[in-house]
Amino acid sequence: MEGAERVVNSIRYPNLLYKPIRSAFFTIKGQLAMMKQDFDGAEINMKRGLDLGSPIKEVEGANLLQIGMISMQKGDFKQGESYIRQAIRKGMPDKENEAAAYLQMCNIMMNKREFRAAKEFFRKTKALKPTNPQLLQQVKEIEKYINRIPG
Repeated sequence: MEGAERVVNSIRYPNLLYKPIRSAFFTIKGQLAMMKQDFDGAEINMKRGLDLGSPIKEVEGANLLQIGMISMQKGDFKQGESYIRQAIRKGMPDKENEAAAYLQMCNIMMNKREFRAAKEFFRKTKALKPTNPQLLQQVKEIEKYINRIPG
């Protein structure tokens, strides 16, 4: 990670990069900030990368998902929900990211006490059969409670 950060930080004039490469540059910079738990810096860089656009729509979806997750960690649930919904509409690069987006929406709906929608998002998450251990752990935790709620 230190080597990657050194390479990214060695770029002095990112505005001289071609637009798609500049977008990837800011996305990577945002990823590195996330690793350091610098949510403000990560959000700024991810939004800059998103504003530049990406030739691959799935990458846009993944960026929106991350910005949504950042908003959720900062406590802005309304904005987080908006970004995650946009991410789902844009599409995800793989089933793991899609499952994470649906699971996050399930959590949001449970907090809003919209249980029918929460169960639907949970069903979509399980249908994707995620293999990520952290995601599986969250699915198991929610499964304990979701069967007991009405809707």
